[in-house]
Amino acid sequence: MIKFIEISNKFNTVVTLCNVGASIYDIKTVDKNNKLESILYTTKNKKDFNKERSYLGKTIGRTGGRISNSKFKLNNKEYTIKSKDPNGLHGGIDGFGYKEFEYEQKETDSYYEVKFSYYSPDMESGYPGDVVLKIIYKLYKDINKLTLEYDAISNDNTLLNISNHSYFNLSGDSKDNILNHKLFIDATKMERIENLLPQEIVDCSKIYSFKNMHKIGDYLNDPEIINNTNGYDYPYIFDNNDDNYKVILHDINSKRTMKIKTTYPVVVIYTCNYVEKLMMNNDKKMEPYYAICLECCYHPNSINSPFIKDKKDILLKGKKYNEKIEYYFEVEND
Repeated sequence: MIKFIEISNKFNTVVTLCNVGASIYDIKTVDKNNKLESILYTTKNKKDFNKERSYLGKTIGRTGGRISNSKFKLNNKEYTIKSKDPNGLHGGIDGFGYKEFEYEQKETDSYYEVKFSYYSPDMESGYPGDVVLKIIYKLYKDINKLTLEYDAISNDNTLLNISNHSYFNLSGDSKDNILNHKLFIDATKMERIENLLPQEIVDCSKIYSFKNMHKIGDYLNDPEIINNTNGYDYPYIFDNNDDNYKVILHDINSKRTMKIKTTYPVVVIYTCNYVEKLMMNNDKKMEPYYAICLECCYHPNSINSPFIKDKKDILLKGKKYNEKIEYYFEVEND
């Protein structure tokens, strides 16, 4: 049964979570005029939230992103991901995104917490190992911050690369597209994409780089991008493994800013390049470039990518998986 859980803090930030996919259904924050509006591109009606297949706000895994040919070798065996997509998208047909999680809530002096739990049996969607997964959301009281923590353990070597697939739009209730949003990514290197799969690590050229913050729409329509991925859909490799902000998103009209810290080494940015016939929270059907996904993760498809040496998405038997994403919400001038 689909259930929604709402938490809020003194900054008037309201977060609505959902047990299906341990998801974020909506986040509302105030703008420069103290007006409370949604900063997610989400379904207008809650009843559509578990029917959509764009992974709106969902947990993506066991492996977020694509696994080439839906196959990988591990434990001296070849495994095949059960998937409608030829490249095992976001964990396949039995991925985490549409599973019902158990959940519990608690409140401390510092934060409101919702802890989701799920047991993924051996060979679910083709992945080895029984995996026990916990996804912990915390909305803080004295700082306008939402944290997302992933904890997992497996009884066999397996693949695990989990992220959140929220579609952000800071304009407020998705009144405008995100082409005038400014974006910063602490990355000078990225993965070149061909047929939607990473091919090699390259330096970010001008049309791809967000190391110097600029509008998302500045180069999105460059033929090199449009003819390849129809918009941004690329993994960026963070320059620094530190506690500084790795991603900053800013809307020049509402003055809303969202800053991200994470323990992950990569962020995949996706500018809602492909859509389905959904009624969204702006009372319009889903449209391209009305949101940006900021998927903090390990390198996608590293198991099949010889140019990736650090295979962090291989979770060894009995080892703990623990990664974190932090979202900071502010209102600030350009």
